[in-house]
Amino acid sequence: MAKHQLTISWQPTHHVRCLFMCAFIGLIAVCVPLGLHAAPPATSSVEAALLQTLSGDELDAAITAASQIKIDAAMSTRTLAALVGVARKCFQAGRQDEAGEIYHTAAALCEKQITTATAADLPAETAITIWNSAASALTAQDRHADALRWSTLATESIQRTTGEPASEKTIARTGETLLAVAAGALDAGDKLIAGSAYRLATELLEKHPAEPITDKIATARLGYAWTLVMAAGESGDASHLAESLVAVETFLKHHASHPDAPAALLLKLSCQTRLGDLDAAATTREHILVNHPQSSAACEVIKLACAAGDDLPEPSRMYLIEQYETVLTSHITSADVSVCRSGLIAAAIAGAPPAENAYAMAISLADETGEAATVVLETLHHSGHDASAQRIALQWLSARDESRGNADSLVARMQNKAGVLVTLGVREAACRWAGRTGQWTMLALAAADEPGLYDDANNEAAAQDAVRRGRSLHVERLFAEALLQTGKTKQSLKLWERVVDVGGAEDFPTLLRLAEAATAAGSVTDASKRIAAAQATAMQPSAGSSSSGEVALTRLLAANLEIRQLQFDRGRALLEQIVRAPGADTDLRGRAQWMIGETYFMQEKFSEAIAAYRQVEAISGSDEWTAASLVQAGKSFEQLGRTHEATMCYSTLVSRFGNSPHAGGARRRLAAMTSGDSSSPGMIRR
Repeated sequence: MAKHQLTISWQPTHHVRCLFMCAFIGLIAVCVPLGLHAAPPATSSVEAALLQTLSGDELDAAITAASQIKIDAAMSTRTLAALVGVARKCFQAGRQDEAGEIYHTAAALCEKQITTATAADLPAETAITIWNSAASALTAQDRHADALRWSTLATESIQRTTGEPASEKTIARTGETLLAVAAGALDAGDKLIAGSAYRLATELLEKHPAEPITDKIATARLGYAWTLVMAAGESGDASHLAESLVAVETFLKHHASHPDAPAALLLKLSCQTRLGDLDAAATTREHILVNHPQSSAACEVIKLACAAGDDLPEPSRMYLIEQYETVLTSHITSADVSVCRSGLIAAAIAGAPPAENAYAMAISLADETGEAATVVLETLHHSGHDASAQRIALQWLSARDESRGNADSLVARMQNKAGVLVTLGVREAACRWAGRTGQWTMLALAAADEPGLYDDANNEAAAQDAVRRGRSLHVERLFAEALLQTGKTKQSLKLWERVVDVGGAEDFPTLLRLAEAATAAGSVTDASKRIAAAQATAMQPSAGSSSSGEVALTRLLAANLEIRQLQFDRGRALLEQIVRAPGADTDLRGRAQWMIGETYFMQEKFSEAIAAYRQVEAISGSDEWTAASLVQAGKSFEQLGRTHEATMCYSTLVSRFGNSPHAGGARRRLAAMTSGDSSSPGMIRR
């Protein structure tokens, strides 16, 4: 946890516009109290001229006159009232900049006058009103320092009033102004001014019982805590963090059921984590997940936990399973691949089908690279949950359109929103995993059920549907391989042809697979063409050091094709080239030598077959071909009536290669021979 930064979702600026409009429009529109209009005993001729200009209907002239007023000059309360009137007219005319500047001048004059005028000339409540109006106007212009100056004077004036106390209305407006100044400053990134304004608002609203504990004081307390946490995060000072934690806990103590309580808990979690109090942080984290499961704060917590790894604490795992709909509909977590990956693993291991299906769908739509899908399948496979891995892989392989079953279901809505059934990356990942784990039957079934698999790829609608289904060229390759592995050679040949002729694949392994399928199920002419294409690619200079081995593989196919046409001598000549090829690996050479023996066996030249089989072990590096040669040599000896030698071949095979697929047949032959029920030579099967 300590390595990851919490993302706090509460935005203290969510009240900015509301508070500002309440404070600004309400304050500037209010009529200045009558006491402000009381004329002083005497007015100079200069001030009289100024008043005449300010009171006139020419707004531009009044603005010019206001700009010439000196703050240190002695001005009457009548001039102050005229300035406020001009500022109000500027605001009403949409000239906010001039309004702010004139309010700023009026506030400064008010500050000067309050120290010299009598209470009757300038009542404290009137001064507070002017300062609040100035603060509201100036914070709207991002002049937050000036705004804080006047709202501070207003607050201090309320706190020190010795005569008649400020009215509830004035206290409420001052609190709103402070919150507007704080929110505006915080929105501008000035945490120092914001913190000061939130602190003043908190103190004001706490000390005056006339203002009940409402959302205003809740906003003030949380805003103050927020600014402290952010400032402490930048300083890294433990004492600042501790102070922040106290401020957050104060908010939670008074406003446990407030809508922003989950956000405050996130702030608390941040402080506890940074202070290294991991036990307390774990308790707070669990409190958020259990008591506020559908909040953005809970989603933030689970996102952070999943980013730290899949070794999740139990509360987080249970939350992912039980609140999967919240997780998958939140803008915070729905598209987060690490969250969906952790949720899928947790649900699959716990045996929670609805959550498993939903998370599998989420990954199929969000994981563009297929990395998360691969991690899920490998994790489940290595942890002994193969059935879950196979079930999930099959879901990705089949690319079901969930809207056909229940268009209103969560998974159907997810698909419709994404516009695809599965990403290319996820479908490829599922195919690769199935191939690596030998799930060829699963792949073959998916290929058999795949709509449009053999459609004309040049057709635009077919191409778009392939993308929607996440069927890339690589997926089609793996489908073709699965069909070949499961004995569906004709279907495999058709798909390999599509991959090469339409898809444009020209790599040697793909060309070789096509040639192999064509040799087994295609015409001789087509097989010859495919073998030649693979051989040409293998012989290219860019093929590198493995080219001789690749050429040997094509010769093996060419030999197979000759044998298929009963051209045994020509087939053996090609096989002998492979056996002598220096670049071919020992396994391939052993296979070629075994096939030489097979050609003699098919011609019923059993002595020559035995001689060929006996050379396999010396040539091959694989037990597979040695075991195969022993069983075939035994059959050849039986055909010659040499049962003792046949018994020796079968016994050697059973003792040395007991786990070989050929061992079972050897045991059956031994049992038949020792029981005296040996089949006649003509009945021996290859």
